[in-house]
Amino acid sequence: MRDICYDRAWMATSPTLNGYLAGVGRGSSAMNPENRGQQTTRPSKLQVRRAATTEGGSSTNASPLPEAPAGSAYAAVPLRMAWTVNLENGHHGTVMSAVPAAPTPWMMNPMNMPLFQSAPAAALQHEYEKHGLFLIKMLHSCAAAVAEGETELLNIGLKWISCNASDDSEEPLQRLASAFADALARRMVQPWLQHMITTPDHEAAAARRHFTAMCPFLRISGAVANHAIIDVAEVQPGRIVHVHVVDLGGTDPHQWLQLLRIFATRSPNMILRLTIVNKQEEFLSQAADLLIKEAVRLRVGFLFHPVRLNIDQFSSIDALGVRSGEVLVVVSTLQLHRMLEFVEVSSTPHDRKGKKIQAHGSQQHTMTRADALLRDLRQLSPKLVVVTEQEADHNGADFKERFRNALVYYGALFDALEESVPSRGSAEERACVERHLLRDEIMDIISCDGAQRRDRHEKVEGWAARMDAAGFSPAAVMRQDVVAQAMMLAQELLPGGAYRVSRVNDGRLFIYRNTIPMFSISTWHAV
Repeated sequence: MRDICYDRAWMATSPTLNGYLAGVGRGSSAMNPENRGQQTTRPSKLQVRRAATTEGGSSTNASPLPEAPAGSAYAAVPLRMAWTVNLENGHHGTVMSAVPAAPTPWMMNPMNMPLFQSAPAAALQHEYEKHGLFLIKMLHSCAAAVAEGETELLNIGLKWISCNASDDSEEPLQRLASAFADALARRMVQPWLQHMITTPDHEAAAARRHFTAMCPFLRISGAVANHAIIDVAEVQPGRIVHVHVVDLGGTDPHQWLQLLRIFATRSPNMILRLTIVNKQEEFLSQAADLLIKEAVRLRVGFLFHPVRLNIDQFSSIDALGVRSGEVLVVVSTLQLHRMLEFVEVSSTPHDRKGKKIQAHGSQQHTMTRADALLRDLRQLSPKLVVVTEQEADHNGADFKERFRNALVYYGALFDALEESVPSRGSAEERACVERHLLRDEIMDIISCDGAQRRDRHEKVEGWAARMDAAGFSPAAVMRQDVVAQAMMLAQELLPGGAYRVSRVNDGRLFIYRNTIPMFSISTWHAV
């Protein structure tokens, strides 16, 4: 009986990510069916079982590991756990989180590919580089095996990766490979899982806080959004201006602390009303305390309006409490991509100026929930909408292309986190971000399809088409001084030139890490 066996393991070291990801994948042939000789019959049954290794032996379902031969050049590889997937009619099994086990002395190398070898330090660098290239090629080959239903090849590839990558490694490439290998294994067993494994809310919230602190992307986008808000809040002499900012799915109140401080330097006739849509009562309470205290200290007029809903469940714009005469600004930071699955929605057809086309009520339409929400927001005639999203294409139907795009994108994020230690955070905080934020996103993008998948990142061109269809046009071109301030902030947060900001003359701004666009910020107004 043939198995898909995914043995989780880790090694002492491996090469860094830089230079490996972008050029590897399309031509990868380590496990190409044409290159593997005589092809055996594909298995026809599926069963899921788990075999965890323990010190001094293995479970009854796992093959015993041979002892290392005398004088072996291979380093010892401690095992954590084993996944085994058989094709049978039973349709049973569970996905368990990896639990460290005692080291076993030696691991077989199923593909005869280079493991970490004992050698003088001067000779190791070349081995590290070869090892990294093999890791990336093997990941692409595993993705191709998944797409083509080649379970035997996937078994071989995941075994090799498990010997050479771990989320406990000191090297970001190994941690990245471990996350993607987990996602590929999960994709194979997903149809037989009765319950999804999710990160607890408090761990996910901590991971988001650490990510904001360790990577400057969201700090930069927040600064750009605040300057755009100030630009539309025109103050006329003797007139009090009420600025109503709606934060869809807000998770970080520090952006609004900075906005309050900007308000304090402007006209005293500006009053800020902040609405945050978030389901977590604790977060809303803490945000309210923090912002109200700062507003009192700065003597800035401030009103806080919480909406206790998950952005995924948000369906009625009446909950936002928009009042006539307000300067309405809507801000969405990394939220709309979670609403891109198609559903049946009830809406009233309207033209690009928000006027009803038909007078006999609403109709049922099939569209994404994001598109439906944007159309509802257009009816409020906001003066400004600021959308920050991942500048990545992870919503395509082609699995291999989605895999390639995700590997490059998250490789850049893993590198960015690695470089931020210890100046902007600890190794423990970095691990929290990788395991409870980035790993969860990778798992969702790679292992889920259909309505289960939430992280459907699209590039700004896709969002531009959606905004246009909803009745929005690009806002005025961002001022050069705003772009310059964003670039200065990028250098201040992480010196060395790894981050840069680029402006496009249609209300868009891009944040790059080296040559890879990571996030886009686009500004819009109702037509």
